[in-house]
Amino acid sequence: ITIATIDFLARGGDQYPYNGAPFTSVGVTYQQAVANYIVDGLGGAITAADYPEGGEGRITTLAAPTDFGLVIHHNNDGESQLVNAGSGLEDFGGVARFGATLDVRRRISSNSRFGDILLSSGDNFLAGPEFNASLENGVPFYDTIAMDMLGYDAIAIGNHDFDFGPDVLADFIEGYSMTMPPYVSANLGFADEPRLQALADAGRIVSSTVITERGMDIGIVGATSPDINFISSPRDVDVMEDVAGIVQAEVDALTASGVKIIILISHLQDIDEDVALAAMLSDVDVMIAGGGDELLANPGNPLIPGEEGDVFGPYPIVATDADGAEVPVVTTPGEYKYLGELWIGFDPDGKSTLWAGSPIRIQGAQDAGIFDAAVA
Repeated sequence: ITIATIDFLARGGDQYPYNGAPFTSVGVTYQQAVANYIVDGLGGAITAADYPEGGEGRITTLAAPTDFGLVIHHNNDGESQLVNAGSGLEDFGGVARFGATLDVRRRISSNSRFGDILLSSGDNFLAGPEFNASLENGVPFYDTIAMDMLGYDAIAIGNHDFDFGPDVLADFIEGYSMTMPPYVSANLGFADEPRLQALADAGRIVSSTVITERGMDIGIVGATSPDINFISSPRDVDVMEDVAGIVQAEVDALTASGVKIIILISHLQDIDEDVALAAMLSDVDVMIAGGGDELLANPGNPLIPGEEGDVFGPYPIVATDADGAEVPVVTTPGEYKYLGELWIGFDPDGKSTLWAGSPIRIQGAQDAGIFDAAVA
């Protein structure tokens, strides 16, 4: 009989018994053959209707080739766990392993037509042995060095970021030397905190920012829990409580300027707060929560041993906004134990279409590379 197969198998790969049998190469890789079929045979789109979950097809895509695809890498509540994720978890977590994992995942996304960004939803340092070492060593703090090397595109301000007062937060932000990511919060004002106001004047602290990725403008809006006056030490920072109204005003300004894709990075202490906030907002495409330490995962996702019973909900949780549109809401547990990875497609109007993703477990086997320098 004559069969069509891939040259890897025709040459005996995976122990298929074709080795030595004559074959003719058609002059195209099997990856290109699949791509050609998607573009030519399927008109460039693979829809959920054509290939339903559990059906014969199994292959899906997020959007047609003319649309924009984005990989959002994210974490929150790093909380100075630079070495590992705590007692009994020596083989998991830590910023060096996190960085090496991020490196691998970025290489994967770079081989696709998707853009790639990295966001933090706050609580970037915390009192403890590691941060005490930072305070003794001085600026730049070890956490700042690590985050600078990771290459964040935007960072939310969390409650623990004020635990040592506004001046230490200013020291933390001023310690960046390579990437200079904006710190983002729309409901905080700094007029009575001179060092933080100077950073705001310099564009280092903003209410929102715009990232351009593969030619597409992406708006990032930040929000911080109004409870920080009671749970941290913001001193004379103006903490505004109307989070929904303030965030919506920032979203409206971005959309009026032509930005079609909006992501909210928030530190509201509980993902349920973000789901409730979604119902009061319009035109927010993705929400990335912080502060709650919730583990979102889907069946089959590898988790850190002992955390299988801690799953709060699916990744992502799908909320409904004020217009009835679905909004994916994601978060990760803290301490650099997981890297969130959301693949999302957008239609020509910048509306999210399909999404998929999972938390990526940070394992010891992935500990490698220049990120070791961050915890040296």
